[in-house]
Amino acid sequence: MRKLIFVHSIILFCFSPFSMADINEQQCRVANNDAYLPAVANSEETPIDVKADSVQLIEEGTSVFTGNVEVTRSGQELKSNRATYNQLSGNITANGDVQIRDSDIILSAEQAEWSLAEDEGRLLDADYRLRESHARGTASHVYRQGTEKTDLKGATYTTCEEGNNAWLLESTKVKLDHVKAVGKARDVVVRLGGVPVFYTPYISFPLNDERKSGFLTPMVGNSDETGFDLRTPYYWNISPNKDATITPRYMSDRGLMLNGEFRYLSERYQGKLDAGFLANDDLQGNGTTVNPHYQEDRKHFSLQNKARLSSRWHSDIDYNYVSDSDYLEDFASSLSLTSTTHLNRRLNVAYTGDNWNFTGRLQGYQALTGISNPYQRLPQLSVRGSFPEQAMGLTYGIAAEYVSFEHSDKVTGQRFDIEPSISLPLQSAAAFITPRIALSHTQYNLDENVGTFVDDSPTRTLPIVSVDSGLFFERDLTFSNNGYIQTLEPRAFYLYIPERDQSDIPVFDSSLRTFSMGQLFAHDRFTGSDRVGDANQVSLSLTSRIIDQESGKEKLRVSLGQIRYFDDRKVSLLNTSPETQSDSDIISELVASIADEWTVRGEMQWNPHGDTNNMSALAINYRGEQGRLLNISHRYRRDGANGSDGLEQVDISTRIPFNKQWSIVGRWYRSLKDNRTLEGLAGLEYDSCCWATRLVVRNYINDSTDQDRNLAIFFQIELKGLGNFGQKTEALLEKSILGYGS
Repeated sequence: MRKLIFVHSIILFCFSPFSMADINEQQCRVANNDAYLPAVANSEETPIDVKADSVQLIEEGTSVFTGNVEVTRSGQELKSNRATYNQLSGNITANGDVQIRDSDIILSAEQAEWSLAEDEGRLLDADYRLRESHARGTASHVYRQGTEKTDLKGATYTTCEEGNNAWLLESTKVKLDHVKAVGKARDVVVRLGGVPVFYTPYISFPLNDERKSGFLTPMVGNSDETGFDLRTPYYWNISPNKDATITPRYMSDRGLMLNGEFRYLSERYQGKLDAGFLANDDLQGNGTTVNPHYQEDRKHFSLQNKARLSSRWHSDIDYNYVSDSDYLEDFASSLSLTSTTHLNRRLNVAYTGDNWNFTGRLQGYQALTGISNPYQRLPQLSVRGSFPEQAMGLTYGIAAEYVSFEHSDKVTGQRFDIEPSISLPLQSAAAFITPRIALSHTQYNLDENVGTFVDDSPTRTLPIVSVDSGLFFERDLTFSNNGYIQTLEPRAFYLYIPERDQSDIPVFDSSLRTFSMGQLFAHDRFTGSDRVGDANQVSLSLTSRIIDQESGKEKLRVSLGQIRYFDDRKVSLLNTSPETQSDSDIISELVASIADEWTVRGEMQWNPHGDTNNMSALAINYRGEQGRLLNISHRYRRDGANGSDGLEQVDISTRIPFNKQWSIVGRWYRSLKDNRTLEGLAGLEYDSCCWATRLVVRNYINDSTDQDRNLAIFFQIELKGLGNFGQKTEALLEKSILGYGS
């Protein structure tokens, strides 16, 4: 069975027309666009003009022109050394340095016959150039049918510059349809550097970059998860706003999978439907690992849809399904996808007003791991509004939310939360102060499975008082004969929230926020509404910027901040202890763009009591000419007293061009804490104006806890203006190497 599938895949490969080949902007310019004539509608109805150094009338209606002969008609032109013109039939026979051109093609030959009446002609031993695809070639016979079609025999085709046949397509017959912008060829041989590497009895290729139905170029690869991997996608251009891609995928270790993608777009909605099916997974095991889904059907389904119901109403659907928890690990290639713990299923309906907005949501999940799912929201209704510049300069705010939480093995119920607020923003060029007061009220209606919670309808009401203030100083600064502005921006934020006993309230969606510079000025240290943290504290920060006076760009920003607590924080999540420190960690941020090519970003969270670094992140990025890239980052997080739950990772990626054509790419992504490499990638790429190739080797793990490693090899050849052979690598490199492709 597998041999039959393999033979079928090879046959399909050989008959694949390359209907969606990319037209690269860096293609070789084989002819100046100014050499082509402007397009003219109904050119056959315009008068004919003939010029030459001398003319001789042989018989009635027949003339012989010699020396710099030019026969022109609006949108068309013929030049030669000698031409015979029959005025009655409209036929022209030209000899010597013949050139025929219009808006799409330039033809050169030693002999040509042309009918001006029929707007068609023949040339022998001709050279041609195409404007749309910047292509060129030769042909033993050329039959030109006006501006619509051109037929060639014994033809060649390439997008390389003159004198360079890095790749060349040879065919016995070629038909060029300039209206549909499609070329078709039979008995095709593709040569690389003069060596024949590919044959097909039929091929189709685009003359521009518009979408066309047909088989896309096959993608070939190999990995430990799939074995030999061959994909032969077929693209169906259904209509200007709809298309579909159907992809048979042969995996030597697993069998034949069928994938399909349908996309649609209109003024009011857009979306994508994606599905895949593998009948009877043939893989029994991988090394010492047994495949639990051997002989099972494997499948996936995904729907994303965004709609504009009116000028203010919008909707968003995101639904995902896989047949088993290992599906993404077995068939996806991205570390971010394979480490997904659950799939989202969500329907949003939103209204956007002038000063307020409404969101209605239904949200559930499909679990992929043993980790418990989040709560389903069936439904979630929220309203938020802000009404500035009211009486006496006041700003009124409102935030209200109703959620019904569902879960298979946890406490469930409904929660209603409302928080009206009043603030008074006062601002000048050098200072601002914003006092604010809010009242937070939350009410629950728990279902019968309350478990350890005695009260099935707990409530909580408390005030929230804050004062945000800041100053702004600046001075002129000169460095290396360049003018800059240096700022000094102190900021103080006071927050008071009284303590309320919340131990009888379940935790549906609350968690402790990640401590950061922005968290210094947040009104709550928890996400969600199940916990409102008590607070009597002041946040102090100092920021300094250096701004280029001429461009206004920020060259340097340094920030330092800390929270001072006047009382212990008694409110906590379930099974966690209250916080008793008198101050928070010191947090600092640095963003520097001193040179155009280099940027530096850093963040550190320092515990002044233990003299320990609880969190740090440093990233150095270089963006040079000719696509030079260098990214170096280090991430560290210390969780718990002994740091056993933390992480320490280093990520280095680069793209180094040797010259205009050759470059190497690589990534080393390693967990220093676990002493293992999460992803290692190395590749070599060549890119010229008419062809490119990439070889990428990737060694990776699907999950940080996975003990089995995967090895994948990607090889791609792109003949620009014709198509791609092999596994496409751009998406992989863009995910792995920051800045690649941008």
